[in-house]
Amino acid sequence: MMKKGQAAMEFLMTYGWAILVVLAAIGALAYFGVLTPGNLMPPKSTFQAPFINTESAVIRVSGADVTIQVPMTNGNAGSVTINTTASSAVGDNDCSTIGAVSTNDADDVIASNDEFIITWTCTGASAGLNVGDKFRTNIGFSYATSSGLVRTHTGSVTGKLE
Repeated sequence: MMKKGQAAMEFLMTYGWAILVVLAAIGALAYFGVLTPGNLMPPKSTFQAPFINTESAVIRVSGADVTIQVPMTNGNAGSVTINTTASSAVGDNDCSTIGAVSTNDADDVIASNDEFIITWTCTGASAGLNVGDKFRTNIGFSYATSSGLVRTHTGSVTGKLE
């Protein structure tokens, strides 16, 4: 007949080894990057009101430049004019120099509730970057309201280079 101490020790040893094997398997998966959330999550762009991004950003590498396209909707009560000459890059070094900002609208005037695509070209940002690499930056643009007030709008973009 087994004593209480022996039964408890066998229980702990049996389940202890099982738990150790499970932890080792999880550790191996994490080491090889299988459990890295960045590899599993889709691209993400976050801009606050009044301009709301309607879809994920598209980030492409071409030569020494990285092009970022973000579909947005103008949530202002009136139309706005996107300033394509002044732009900002905030935070990461990935996009420290903006070469150009453009929209898919010919005159860069966006009516209220209209959808548009804004494109940034980050010059010299792709040093050491390849297709499939993770890219994150904080970017922005300036715009003028119908009353002439000039404002700056910033947000963050994260995704894999295409």
